[in-house]
Amino acid sequence: MGLNINWGDFRWEKRGDRIAAHRIATARGETALLLDCPDWIRDQIDLIYGPACERREPGEIVAKDFNHGFLFPDGSPDDLQSTVELLSSVLSIPAPPHVDVAITLDWYTQPDGDGELKHTAAGYWINTTKHATHPEWGNSRNSRRLMIDALVKTIQAHPLYANATAIIAAPGHLADGQSFGEVLARDVAAKVGIPFVETTAPGPRQQQKEGPVQDLTGVFTVQDALSGDVIVLDDVYRTGGSASGAAAAAKRAGANRVFSIAVARTIRW
Repeated sequence: MGLNINWGDFRWEKRGDRIAAHRIATARGETALLLDCPDWIRDQIDLIYGPACERREPGEIVAKDFNHGFLFPDGSPDDLQSTVELLSSVLSIPAPPHVDVAITLDWYTQPDGDGELKHTAAGYWINTTKHATHPEWGNSRNSRRLMIDALVKTIQAHPLYANATAIIAAPGHLADGQSFGEVLARDVAAKVGIPFVETTAPGPRQQQKEGPVQDLTGVFTVQDALSGDVIVLDDVYRTGGSASGAAAAAKRAGANRVFSIAVARTIRW
């Protein structure tokens, strides 16, 4: 039976979003990009294209359909269309402290038309791998393969993530280096061809659940010197505390910017 919850009364969707609509137009050698998206996706466009683009307010005629505009005076970048399509499919999240960009493949669950929360494909992959009673069974192995392939494809397609110099993972609460997220990050790094760098914690800590965000800013240590842009990879994005702590450690180790990616983002009210 449905729970008869009016999901429209909740504001969970503002903790993550996608490009809802876009328009690309070229005239006289210049390209205009119009977006209907939250500010944190607009900021991603700024980071990706830098001085090649200029922010412009949408004109009065199109303001009802789009809330952000960009002008590319030298024409469309080769990857503009594919980048917009990517940011229309993955879930972008307001970045927590020390993280420059945060994305996940999807929500963990979403409400359906009957008032129930149902797993997305990304949530199903987590549920049938991390929480599998028999991880050796075929459906679990297939979910893991699909999950890794989707992460690799997203990293390779995102102009910022594709140029990362290293992948790290926040240590699990047991601090033994063998958490689901750490093993997943090693596997993805090997497949995408980006070095994996170990990150450690001084000892076990309380498991992060829904609720107040743990301050892990000074807890983790990256074991090697870093440079350039670094990816923090995890299985589930809940409060952002782990990503923030790992990002802080990465920047202490020399990273310039830190980009977070996870398989799924939980709904938080």
